[in-house]
Amino acid sequence: MGDEITIERRYFISSFDNDAQQFGNAVRKHWGIENNLHWVLDVAFREDESRVRKDYTPENMAMLRYICIEPT
Repeated sequence: MGDEITIERRYFISSFDNDAQQFGNAVRKHWGIENNLHWVLDVAFREDESRVRKDYTPENMAMLRYICIEPT
């Protein structure tokens, strides 16, 4: 959070047929949704602190957490 400026470059392949501004907005919106989802999993479900490691239990628990967030 200092005075250092960094530049990152990303490459995307898409059939999106609009200008660069609209494409950039779509990409930022996608990551905003993704970041909010992970925040809920990390904070509300404390997923990062989970000690579940055996067999298929981690996948099963992840699926249950996603169902609780988005039941549709």
